[in-house]
Amino acid sequence: MRRAEKAPPERKTGMKRILRMGLVAAVVAAQCGMAQTVKVGTFDKPSIVVAFYRSPQWLAVVQEKKTEMQQAKAANDQKKVDELNKWGGDSQALAHKQLAGAAPIDNILETMKPMFATVEAQAHVVSIVAEVPGTDKTAATVDVTDLLLDQLQADAQTRQIVDQLRKTKPDLSGFHD
Repeated sequence: MRRAEKAPPERKTGMKRILRMGLVAAVVAAQCGMAQTVKVGTFDKPSIVVAFYRSPQWLAVVQEKKTEMQQAKAANDQKKVDELNKWGGDSQALAHKQLAGAAPIDNILETMKPMFATVEAQAHVVSIVAEVPGTDKTAATVDVTDLLLDQLQADAQTRQIVDQLRKTKPDLSGFHD
């Protein structure tokens, strides 16, 4: 067996230089990566709550429940009638709490999830979130409320209500009581 030959000194120096340059490049790249800001889409929650409950998407759900109610009444299914009445009252109470900020809007966000990819592409953001933690200095926020209103097919009257809400920021804390 032959013993490995030693590399000439100039080759060692060249390799060290290449390694050092690679290390410097990696450090610079890491620092640049840390300095870049990420654009995140945010939205005005009360505006989305109003637009969602006035949207064609929600109207379709309500229409389906109305049809179920008519069928339950025609079949004299009082248990189903009571269940649907409870659903209606619970849905309205939830909407009021959501508008007041006293309940999460998870059901709305779940329904809207398929719309987010389109809005993210339009706004050039990496994601859409309800709130960005105040400590995250690498995130730049972009208000995507209007783009979400477009996805919810908000009509002129809904946009007028939303605009008024955004301008006046009323205290809705007692709205759900």
